[in-house]
Amino acid sequence: MNARVGKSSDISHSLGYAQNRDKDGGILLANFTDIAASPEEQARDWMATANDYKTRCYTIIISFTPTETSMLRSMPDNGRDKIRTIIRDFLDELSERGNDLTECPYIVARHDNTDNEHYHIVIRTTDINGKRFSDKFINKNANRAAACIALKYGLEAPPKAAEREKAHQEAEGQRRKEKAKRHHKPSASQSEIDEKMRRKRAVEEAAKRKSMLKYVIEKAAKDNGSTDAFIAALAAEGITLTRDEKKGICAVMTDSGGKSRKYSLAKDLGIDMALIPNLSIQDKPVVKTQKSSPLKSIHQPRLNVDGCGSSRNAEHEINDGRNSDNSDEEWKRRNGHKM
Repeated sequence: MNARVGKSSDISHSLGYAQNRDKDGGILLANFTDIAASPEEQARDWMATANDYKTRCYTIIISFTPTETSMLRSMPDNGRDKIRTIIRDFLDELSERGNDLTECPYIVARHDNTDNEHYHIVIRTTDINGKRFSDKFINKNANRAAACIALKYGLEAPPKAAEREKAHQEAEGQRRKEKAKRHHKPSASQSEIDEKMRRKRAVEEAAKRKSMLKYVIEKAAKDNGSTDAFIAALAAEGITLTRDEKKGICAVMTDSGGKSRKYSLAKDLGIDMALIPNLSIQDKPVVKTQKSSPLKSIHQPRLNVDGCGSSRNAEHEINDGRNSDNSDEEWKRRNGHKM
């Protein structure tokens, strides 16, 4: 099996020659072409939407050796079903190598007027979208695609083409192996798998917890018209409300693990705030606390009789209530150092 590429500026001549009745020409395969139409009608259809390129169509001749021709002609219907499969694979291989025929009108016609059975493929260089057919390296690609298909089906191929195709396949295989090796990731350890599953469960539990909170709070708001009844209904479910200077009104609850959780009604839970009664908590000043629940009251430090805080400055204690401009000198005096 061999492939030879040619080009033409005359679409009508190329289609007519491929289907020449004197050469027993008949269409075996076609793409975006009416096979029932005459070559002249097909040519008019092609030229009506073809761009005015210098090369308006390519011709590829697929030929078989005398031995292959005898084998094909010994099959039912002169091996046309087998040939359809072989040529479809050849066209697919050509497309994979960069000369994509998917959107191009083409015909495949059979000639059997010689000892070597051969087939003419005529490809229009303007696809059905008005774009130019990519013909880069088409000679080399067609030659090697034919060798590839010949090796696949156990047919003969030109020695040099077969040798180059084998080298190409080996190089491609090596490149795929190296790429797979570069992207290979070692199997995760059991601890990594457990940690991943733990995080996944934590995310799922958080989503369920938020969904439950939203349902309970919205139901309590709908069922209880007054503010006191609403807060009491939430308290019965173990939910209290507080105010955060950044998140606004927040719901606080304790999860099954005993950990306190705080969620913004609007931002975290997505609750429609129009449902929530007018809460006096919205008007309370926000006091930041460290390492304490937002529900706990904030205790101010107790004051002494003289109005000072309960803790005193270290220098104040050393000097019995008198300030000193030089605490180092006072410390030396108090500890018996010679001045």
